[in-house]
Amino acid sequence: MENLLERVLTGLAQNVPESREKAIQALPVRGAALCLVRALADRESIERLIVYRVDRQSSVELAVECIAMTMFSKPKPSSSKGEKRKHVTLTLNQKLEIIKRLEKGENRNVLMNEFNIGSSTIYDIKKQKDELMKFASQSVTTEKLASRKTLKKPKLEQLDSVLFKWFSAVRSEGKPVTGPMIVEKAKKFGQDLGVAESECNYSDGWLRNFKFRHGIRRLDVTGETLSANQNSAEKYKDEFEKIVADNDLTPEQIYNADETGLLWRCLPTSTLAGGGEKAAKGFKKNKDRLTVLLCANASGNHRVTPFVIGKSAKPRAFKNVTHLPVQYDAQSNAWITAALFKDWFFHHFVPEVKESFKSLGLPEDTKAILLLDNCKAHPPVDELVSGNIVATLLPPNVTSLIQPMDQGVIQNFKCFYRRSFIQGLLNADCDVTDFQKKFTVKDAVYAIAQSWNQVKNTTLQKCWRKLWPAANPASDLTLQTDEEENHQDALTKVLDVVRSTDNPLKNLPEDEVEEWLLIDENEPVEQELTDEDIINIVVNPQPTQNLEENDSDAETEEKEKISWAEAAESLNKFISFAEASTSYSASEIIDFHIIRNKFYTKRQKSRKQKDILLFNNKQITVPNQDFLKESLLG
Repeated sequence: MENLLERVLTGLAQNVPESREKAIQALPVRGAALCLVRALADRESIERLIVYRVDRQSSVELAVECIAMTMFSKPKPSSSKGEKRKHVTLTLNQKLEIIKRLEKGENRNVLMNEFNIGSSTIYDIKKQKDELMKFASQSVTTEKLASRKTLKKPKLEQLDSVLFKWFSAVRSEGKPVTGPMIVEKAKKFGQDLGVAESECNYSDGWLRNFKFRHGIRRLDVTGETLSANQNSAEKYKDEFEKIVADNDLTPEQIYNADETGLLWRCLPTSTLAGGGEKAAKGFKKNKDRLTVLLCANASGNHRVTPFVIGKSAKPRAFKNVTHLPVQYDAQSNAWITAALFKDWFFHHFVPEVKESFKSLGLPEDTKAILLLDNCKAHPPVDELVSGNIVATLLPPNVTSLIQPMDQGVIQNFKCFYRRSFIQGLLNADCDVTDFQKKFTVKDAVYAIAQSWNQVKNTTLQKCWRKLWPAANPASDLTLQTDEEENHQDALTKVLDVVRSTDNPLKNLPEDEVEEWLLIDENEPVEQELTDEDIINIVVNPQPTQNLEENDSDAETEEKEKISWAEAAESLNKFISFAEASTSYSASEIIDFHIIRNKFYTKRQKSRKQKDILLFNNKQITVPNQDFLKESLLG
C-alpha cells in the first residue's frame, strides 16, 4: 500500500512538490489522503472523488487507489468527436510570436494546440505576415501589440497615413507631440486632402482611436523642447555601463555606426587667381553627394568596411571593376533608408563581426552590441537581431554629446578625404573644371576607403571616452585635446599640400580652407519631409526608380576593358621608370618586381582557364557537327 502511495506522490511532485514531503510524514494515517486532496484542489474531479470516499469513513487505502486510478489510467475518449472548439481571438503580439516560431521551423500542430486555434487561423496569420510586421515596425510602443487584436483600417485611410508619417518624423527628432497638436495637424492635413468636416469630427474618441491604431502611448503634454542636455547623457552613461557589466562585454564586442553626407567632389568657392593662371577662375561648389556609413568597435582593432550609398546602382565608372574597397548600394537621392540599413546590418556588419571574433579566437556565439543614434532611417532595434549580435539606441538629443563617431572620428575621416582629393587635383594634367568632371564616383570610393584606413586606432579608441571612459583607461589625453589636435593636424597637412607648388589654390587663406574642410559637416543623410512631401508620398506613391539609368557620372567617357598585354606593357614601363628614378629606394623597386611576378602568375592562370574552357567547348560541339554532316550526306 505504501508503495502505491509513493507512486502517487511521485507523480504529484511534478506539479505540487511540497505535497510529497507532507504526505510522506503523515503515512500511514488518514491525513495522507486529506493532504493529497488539498494538493489536487485544482483538479475538481479528483477532489470530489477523494472527498466522497474520505467523508464516508472509507479507508486510506481506498482513497489512494482512487487517486492512482485517476492519475495513471488512460483518459477516456470524448463522447462527441465533433465537439466545437471554443473561439479564440489572438492579440497582435501572439500572431507575431506564431510567425517567428513558424519561421524557425516549429511544428504548426504544436502551435495549434498551444494557442487553441485551427489550421485555417495559422494560414490567415501567415497571409497577414507583411501587414503585421509593418504595423509592428511602425508602432511607437509594443504595449498595444499585447492588447490589440485586429488590423482594422481607418475610415479615412489617407489622412491616417499622412498624419502618422508626420507624427513619426517629429518624434524621431526628439520633439514633443501633444494630443491637441495631433488634432490641429489632422485638421490641416484634412483640408489639404479635401476631407469634409462632416466626414471627421476630430473628437477625443477619434484621437483615442488614432493612438490605439498605431500603438502610441500617453503623449508628452509638458510641451518642453527636447534639446541636447548633459543630464540625459550622464544618465545614459550609467545605463550603458550597466549593460556592459550585465553582459560582461569587452571593447572588442561594442560597436558604434553613424552616417555622414559627403560632398565628394566639392571645391572651395573662392575666386582667387593662382600662380600660372592668366585670370581668376571660380571654383564651382559641386553638390554631388554620397552617404557614407562608418563603423568600428571600442578597442579600435576592427573597423568595418565603409558602406557607401550613391544615386546610381551601376555607375559607368564601375564598368569592368571586379572588386570595390567599400560596400556600395544605391538610392535615388543617395539617402540612407531602413531597407538599406537592414541589408547592411545582416549581410555586411554581422558577417564581418563574426569574422573579427574568429580572428581573435573568440567563440562563434560571442555577444556584440551595435550602438546607434535615433536617425529616422534606422529600423526598430528588435528587427536588428542576429543570434547574439544586437543593436541598441542612444536616447534622443544626446548623440552630439556622447556618440563616439561624432567625437572627432568622422571629422578626421573627412579631413583625410579632402587632402586626398586636393592631392589628386594638384597631380592632374588639367584645370580645375576638367578635374571635377573627370573625378568619378569610383575615384571617390577608393579615396573613402583609403581615408578610413588612415584614421588612427587611437582616434577610434579615444572617441569612446565621453560615453565609456573605462573602455581604454590607459589613455592619458582628454578627448577635447584629441579633437583639437586631430583637426589642427589635418588642416596643417592640407595646407602643406595646397602650398607645396604653384596651383590655383595656393593663395587660399587658412580660414577658407578650414571652412571647406567642414563644408558638409551638417549634410543630411535622410530625407527631410515637408507637409507637402508627406501628402505627396501617401497620395501619389511613385514607382521604384530605375537607378541604373540615373548615373551621376554621365559625363565620364566609357573606357574599353584593358587587356593583359596592355597591362603588362604599362607595368613594365612603370618599373623601368622607377629603376631609373632617384625617387624610389631599392626595397621599393624590389616590391614592384614582386608585384610583376604576381601579375605574371595570375596571367598564366587565366590563360590555362581559358584553354580548358575552349577545349570543353570543342569536345561538345565538334562531334555534333560531324554527326549532322554524316546524317545529311546519307
